[in-house]
Amino acid sequence: MDDAARMDDIEETTVTSATACSWLGIDRSTLTRWVQAGHITPAFKYPGSNGAYLFERAEVERIQRERTAATAR
Repeated sequence: MDDAARMDDIEETTVTSATACSWLGIDRSTLTRWVQAGHITPAFKYPGSNGAYLFERAEVERIQRERTAATAR
């Protein structure tokens, strides 16, 4: 598989930090704390100390469902 095909696969199955925050209704600083605490695991981190995270779409959707269920109680 070439690099372009790999990137297409990654883009189909992952979401950016901004998208994850939007779907979860949280601030980026909260997402960063969740990563540090192990509540959500990035699928990929770009190089560098400020490298962006990508998250598995399925994991973000799972957390979104859990948060929705918790607020419905």
